[in-house]
This record gives sequence, C-alpha cells and structure tokens, in this order.
Amino acid sequence: MIGVAGGRSRRYRRISEEKIATAQDHRGVLVPVANPEGVAPLIAIAIAASEPDDPPPRVIALVRRPAGIRSAQAPSATPALSAAIECARASGVPIEAQAVWSDNPALDIVTAAQQARAAWVLLGYHRGASGGDTMGGVVREVFARAKSLPINVAAFIQGTDRPFERVFAAADASPDGRAALALASRIARKNKCKLRALLVSNSVAHLHADLPDAELVEMVRAARAGIGRLFHSDVLTQRSLNQLFKQTPGRLLIVGKKFADEVGLPLDEVPDGDRCVIVVDGADPGPR
Repeated sequence: MIGVAGGRSRRYRRISEEKIATAQDHRGVLVPVANPEGVAPLIAIAIAASEPDDPPPRVIALVRRPAGIRSAQAPSATPALSAAIECARASGVPIEAQAVWSDNPALDIVTAAQQARAAWVLLGYHRGASGGDTMGGVVREVFARAKSLPINVAAFIQGTDRPFERVFAAADASPDGRAALALASRIARKNKCKLRALLVSNSVAHLHADLPDAELVEMVRAARAGIGRLFHSDVLTQRSLNQLFKQTPGRLLIVGKKFADEVGLPLDEVPDGDRCVIVVDGADPGPR
C-alpha cells in the first residue's frame, strides 16, 4: 500500500509540476475592447496587472466580417481600439493593438489568448441602457472556454469613474481566490496603494473562530512580502453578499468567480453602486 500511495503522490506531483510549468510559460494580459467609453479603466487595469518582465498588454478589437470581405483584408481600427491606443500613449506605456475579424467572439478571444500565451484575459462588462447585457453571453462563454486552460479570466464591472485609494480582495485558497489576490497585489503594487485582503475560509471551524486556515495564512504571508506595510488582512465573518460589501467599503473589489457565484454577485451590475468589481476565474494549477 505504501508503494502505491507513493507512486500516486509522485504522479500527482509530476502532473502538478507540468501544469505549473505550462502556466509559467504564459505571461501578459490580453484585453478585448468593444465599448469606447469603457476602454480607459480597462487599459489602466491591464497596465497595472502587467509585471515588469511581461510583454506589453495585447489589445484586440473584434470586428464582424461583412459579406464580400476577403480574409486577407484586415479590418480598420475601431473606435474602441483607437481609444485604447490613445489611453496607452497618454500613460506612456506601449501596447500591442490589432483589429481582427470575428464570427465567434468568445472562441476568438480565447484563441487569441492561447496564441499570445497570455496569462490573463481582461474583459469589460457593460450593462446597456435598455437593461440588456451587452457582453453577457460573450463573457460567460469566455469563462467557460478558458476553464481548462492555463489562463486567468477577469471580468471588470465598472460602477464608477471615481479613482480608488485602496484595493479590496476577497480571497480563499481556491484557484479563483488565489488569482483574485494575485491580481489585487499587482494593481496595488503598481498604483502604490493599500490592499486589504478579506480572507474567506473554507473551514466552518476557522470561520467561526475568526481565524484563517493554513493555506490562507501562507497566501497572506506571500502578499505581505510583496507589498509590505500597505497590505492588511481581515476575515469575512459571514459568507453573504451583504457582509462582503459591508467589509469592503471601497471603490475597487476583486473577488473569485466561485465565491461570487456562491453569494449571488451578479455579473451584469454592481449591487451597491459606487464601486467597481473584478470577478476572476483562476487557472487551475492542478493537484498540489
């Protein structure tokens, strides 16, 4: 029995190392843009989410191909792509920008991320004036298509144009929670602002004791090592949407998709108005 268990452990460790190596080969951020009005905050987040050794953010505008257009004929820059280029120029940060034909936006976004070996896809999510979701189907389909890939997907729900002084992140030990904390850490470091991590324990005993479990403690140590005195942490006292918003009184909240789904955070609106939310679906690193 010991030999079997040891062999299984080695096999899991090998699979995990292979997946982690694959994930480490992916760097940088892919940003699909569609709505010119929402481009500026998307580009700002993409720049902040990029590490110093990452490639420049890659921005793509998907254009539906009209009848009679040849495949070799590239589409012209869209208003959203032009806005992205202007935002990057004003920030003094280079980006790669391209308009591409698309008949299946979600598939083409994921394919572009794979081809660019991007670690992140950053999507804008906008609610139309009529109440319809302008990118609802595409965002959800990108989440689904990227689930088995070494790509983190983040959907940005813009509720305010006002600047933020702090970043809040709800983090548990799941791939989503880890990715949410990683993204928040990048943004906080880049903007030299405070980060408060709200720890969501998967253990009922730890939750009632207001203490995080061991995996969360390790995550907190790593985040604090990278940010220093600007990093603070707390424990979510109740797994509910009301409590989540009560303990994160700021304009930018980053939360894992699994937990967002659990507490009923809708992707198409921000429940209490004056804040932005980023919902993150983290790449699964495999068995640890």
